[in-house]
Amino acid sequence: MATVSILWGDGSADKITVSYTGTAGTSPMSVTSDPNRSVVTREKVLKLKNSAGTILATLTVRQSKRSRAYSVDYNVAYK
Repeated sequence: MATVSILWGDGSADKITVSYTGTAGTSPMSVTSDPNRSVVTREKVLKLKNSAGTILATLTVRQSKRSRAYSVDYNVAYK
């Protein structure tokens, strides 16, 4: 299983952690986040790419202000 941590990019040191096996579009993944202690709702769009750099899908993670809960939207890009 591979794990990637991505900073939220909101000035905090908080991270989104994505764990997966296999390749994008073919394996289950788990998404977790540090709690959002700020007073602002945050959103991050992650692009899931194959080894050639082609975007296969996007993953949008939203987290309400002062919350541990978050939502995830997954969109598969078909050509």
